[in-house]
Amino acid sequence: MIISDYHIHSKFSGDSNENLENIVNRAKELGLKEIAITDHMDLDILDGSGDSNFILDLDSYIPVLQELKDKNKKELDIKIGMEFGIQKHLGKKAKELIEKYPFDFVISSVHSVDKLLLDQNTFWKDKTRDQAHEKYFFEILKSIESYDSFCVQGHLDFITRYGTLDKKGFIDYIKYSDVIDEILKRLISKSKGIEINTSGIRYMENRFYPSDNIVKRYFELGGEIITIGSDSHKASDIGKDFEKAYDFLQSIGVKYISSFENMEVSFKKIK
Repeated sequence: MIISDYHIHSKFSGDSNENLENIVNRAKELGLKEIAITDHMDLDILDGSGDSNFILDLDSYIPVLQELKDKNKKELDIKIGMEFGIQKHLGKKAKELIEKYPFDFVISSVHSVDKLLLDQNTFWKDKTRDQAHEKYFFEILKSIESYDSFCVQGHLDFITRYGTLDKKGFIDYIKYSDVIDEILKRLISKSKGIEINTSGIRYMENRFYPSDNIVKRYFELGGEIITIGSDSHKASDIGKDFEKAYDFLQSIGVKYISSFENMEVSFKKIK
């Protein structure tokens, strides 16, 4: 049984057209107990891509989600969430925005480095794959250091989705093990978690974000907080491949996933 999906996008995100009612209905069909609506907030992006579509109107968004939460509270626990596209210089701004509103759950995701989106050619221009990956992981580390107002780090190694064909689909984890360990240690020291993002399977990488070895390492280092999210942009992808995620977690001895309310964590047993 799927317990919860903690990474769902709706029409409030610039890259989704999905209605909230469709999301709620699909979650109920699947028998989910909880969902988190986590629409995109990405600020200060160059490339001509950082337009208003990815700047979430929180004064409109929050009341709609609160109404949805109240309306469905007997059948489905809906978390008011957001996926904040963090960059190392945005920590103060992120803290101000997040603490201003009654969020249950916030994902901190690095979608951009030096104000350049990872899915744009401008970021990859004149960089080797190793140079791009190094900048990405150090951006994550510096971003974690810049603020505390989040719950989990999103899709930690999803940079493999992007780049030219010769740069996609591979990370030298041994090469970056030191910085990845430092990222995980900083998260743990701040009582922050990571997510298992199942969209990597849908995006033909045939894996979760982050990879199995990073998830294992997080728990080896003493981490306990983990959510599972589909990163769905349409209702039909909610809960996709979650059984694989549950099976994997149980195979490495993890018995609980995390739940959030008012940014505070609690734990629910898997199966």
